Amino acid sequence: MPKRLPTVDAAPRGERLLLRRRDFLTLGSVGVAGLWLGGLGRAEAAVAAAPVVLPARPMSLGYLEGSDQLPNVVYLPRSVLLPSTAPRAGSPANGILNEITAADGLPGGDTALVGKPFRMKIHGLYPPGALTTSRLPLMPLAIDLDVLFPPPDPVFPKPARFAAWSFRRNLGWDPSPPTKFIYPLDWQVMPQLEMRVTSADGGKISVLTTQFTLDQEKGRPRLRRGLYLLGLSPGVFETDLALADLARVAPVKLMSVLISFETYPVGT
Repeated sequence: MPKRLPTVDAAPRGERLLLRRRDFLTLGSVGVAGLWLGGLGRAEAAVAAAPVVLPARPMSLGYLEGSDQLPNVVYLPRSVLLPSTAPRAGSPANGILNEITAADGLPGGDTALVGKPFRMKIHGLYPPGALTTSRLPLMPLAIDLDVLFPPPDPVFPKPARFAAWSFRRNLGWDPSPPTKFIYPLDWQVMPQLEMRVTSADGGKISVLTTQFTLDQEKGRPRLRRGLYLLGLSPGVFETDLALADLARVAPVKLMSVLISFETYPVGT
């Protein structure tokens, strides 16, 4: 009588080929087809190669001091678009734009913003001078910035997720164009952001979150009119930084996504 081959369940526990539900979802149709064709080894390799999603961490935000005094933060002046023309650290300030400071260290938010039409704009990667050819391979493979809006139905309190801006470089240089929209600002509803950053090697996805405040809540950025830099990794803007120094040295870790908040007259 031929010897009976052990089944999967009969194998030692450490050798069992267990396919968890989340692995099954990761495999998708290609992985399932591989299983039917006897390609379980290939399917397991696909699961192993999937990026690791790290636990969510606080997003680091920098605020451009003096940007609340700009006539317009939707269409930016030369001193912001070309920050290398701004003064360096230790030099006399030239105009009102000179320093980037931690947004969660500001004295407080601007309560006068509440009750007015409130516009948010995502300008894109910043500073542009840091996007040199030699640095491009060090940039993340992907960036996805979502804005969370208040729940549209009070029966289902889950926020509405708006995929506001993204960037890809695995198949070429492909950032979203600048985009602007209205946010329903209220005393109880502050802008909330979530950003997913895929590392340069594609092995890890960092999840960064933040929610603005008008008060002095620890660890949360204060909401003001002006320009904010969203760091692509935690702790980027913990210390003050001269705008010109950011443009001059700008290592990849200081690359960010530039956004602005602006009130505007009704009907524009």
